[in-house]
Amino acid sequence: MNSNYEKRVSLDTTTLEWKETEHKNVYKKVFSSKIEEETALVKIEENGILNEKTKINSVEIFVLEGIYINEFGEFTNGTYLRLPKEDESLVKTTVGCIIFRKTNYFDDEQQVIIDTQSAQWLEGQGNLEVLPLHEQTALVKWPKNERFLPHKHWGGEEIFVLKGIFRDEHGKYPEGHWLRSPHLSEHFPFVEDETIIWVKTGHL
Repeated sequence: MNSNYEKRVSLDTTTLEWKETEHKNVYKKVFSSKIEEETALVKIEENGILNEKTKINSVEIFVLEGIYINEFGEFTNGTYLRLPKEDESLVKTTVGCIIFRKTNYFDDEQQVIIDTQSAQWLEGQGNLEVLPLHEQTALVKWPKNERFLPHKHWGGEEIFVLKGIFRDEHGKYPEGHWLRSPHLSEHFPFVEDETIIWVKTGHL
């Protein structure tokens, strides 16, 4: 599923059905899967426990709803986690949660945990605001009617729309849309209303 990183992918995840997993009260919407790498939304219902049997060496998570609990603590919506190791048997939730998750995409030992609800936004290009998460991963806030310069993606780009409607010459992408653009792809992005995206570049 969407395993060819040389092709552009545009996916409205709100149209996907939640698929049951082998774990009670745990569901997934998988966007991309390649060998042990996976990009997906994961829903853990109240008192559900995530206990994956697949090999997970690293995990990158953005909490979208509820409370996500692991050996490092309890994390509410808006928390970004980049963990070289995570004990899946300790992952759970008391009230339910939905997370955007990438597994096995990195192999270094740098751990990052950021509460984006309280973190400071920085000035970006034009009128954009940027909240750095890790190296080339960030949240980007687009004010109303903002346009960005046409540009190429060295090493590709991945976007998950958290709020508003992201747009470019190829179409429009409301909240919940996932985009992946290959190395040296080009576009001319803009918005009409305030929009916030999770973006990762240079990793494909």
